[in-house]
Amino acid sequence: MIQKWWKSYLQWYLDYTSITQEKEETSIAYFRSILFISILLLVTLIGFIAYVPTIIVGFINENWIVVITDSFALGVVLFLTFFKPLTLRAKKNIFSATLLLLSTVLFINHELSGNGPTLLFMTTSIITLYSGRRSGIYAFFIAVLIYTGILLSYYFDVIALIYTVNYHFTEFIIIALNNLLFNLIVILAISFLINQLHRAFIKETKLQEELVIKHNNAVSAKLRAEKSEQLKSAFLANLSHEIGTPMYGILGSTDFLKEYNKDDKEYQGYVGLVEDNGTKLINLIANIVNISKVETGLMEVNTSTFNIIDIIDEIHTSLAPAAKEKGIVFAKNNLINVNQAIIHSDSEKIKEVLKQLLENAIKYTEKGTIDFRCYYTDENMIEFLIKDTGIGIPKDKFDSIFKAFYQVDTDQKNALHGSGIGLAIAKAYTKMLGGKLSLENNTELGTTFRFTINIHL
Repeated sequence: MIQKWWKSYLQWYLDYTSITQEKEETSIAYFRSILFISILLLVTLIGFIAYVPTIIVGFINENWIVVITDSFALGVVLFLTFFKPLTLRAKKNIFSATLLLLSTVLFINHELSGNGPTLLFMTTSIITLYSGRRSGIYAFFIAVLIYTGILLSYYFDVIALIYTVNYHFTEFIIIALNNLLFNLIVILAISFLINQLHRAFIKETKLQEELVIKHNNAVSAKLRAEKSEQLKSAFLANLSHEIGTPMYGILGSTDFLKEYNKDDKEYQGYVGLVEDNGTKLINLIANIVNISKVETGLMEVNTSTFNIIDIIDEIHTSLAPAAKEKGIVFAKNNLINVNQAIIHSDSEKIKEVLKQLLENAIKYTEKGTIDFRCYYTDENMIEFLIKDTGIGIPKDKFDSIFKAFYQVDTDQKNALHGSGIGLAIAKAYTKMLGGKLSLENNTELGTTFRFTINIHL
């Protein structure tokens, strides 16, 4: 609360006096000016409170030097505080001179036993704080002159030092030299500390400016990247539409062409070739668009309540003919109970993951079996296992296999028929479904994929 009050008091004074401050708040001159104003206001407040009892004691003891000096000092401080036309630099000089004068008078009046030497020491230190090392050194030399003047006056009996009669002149010199030496050390230490703090502050300010610049550059780069991704997504969506529309027209036409020359096997073979490759092209475009949406964060999860057994049966039924055509035993082992078949998830993404993994299993298996299993691992998770006896995947390719457009071995003839997108989509969709996709492998026995889904999305 005191700190809040002091800030308000300081701000009021700055507004009242209309003192022009350095606009650059990172400069050391600005902080020194604020420090001087704070010291001036504090001295005004405390000095005014201490003035009354000091004057009363002075009158009682008939110490007119103290009365006159304190009255003069307080008058100067009040003048500096409330006289607006004075510049800040003039106020600093007058305030410093007043403190030095007050120190000298108190030194002469009470000598070493009084607070004159202490005030003189504090004055040089304060001047160093609010005016800098050069002004502090000047103040130190003035202190040297004050000590020298008092010592010479004492030596030539110009003034009578009633409080130091027990001191020998040599002892007086030693005390004076010690005081001055300690004073000089403090002045240099204060100036060094302030300069180091100022350098550290400037360095920190530069680092903050660099961080702001880097942050702004990062934000700009992010905006450019987002714009680029939006353009990419728009381009791919448009590409999908522009290619998909005529391809669907071509595929629709193949249905009519099949009705002609049904006995001509060569003719029907060409029509089937057009249909198969058209379907592959449409699927490829769809996969490219989907992986683009995944990478740009535009792919959404559309949840609904459905029967997972129906999905499993549908996928198995649709892919069984392709496996049978290659002579592969496509075994389905569904361990999910009918009472546990209703789940809440994204059915289309589950279909897509199963389709990608099972189509790969069929594609890369020349003979043998494909084992397709489904079961609960706990009350919230279903796991699917797809194990084949195909060509397998080298263990050093396990991490790379899930990257978009990556193919394990382009020397394999079947690898050239894939786009390298399917597994990337499957992994991304599995994560969106609240599960994970993992790979187990033995190149001699084929490949095993496992993936899980959360049934309560």
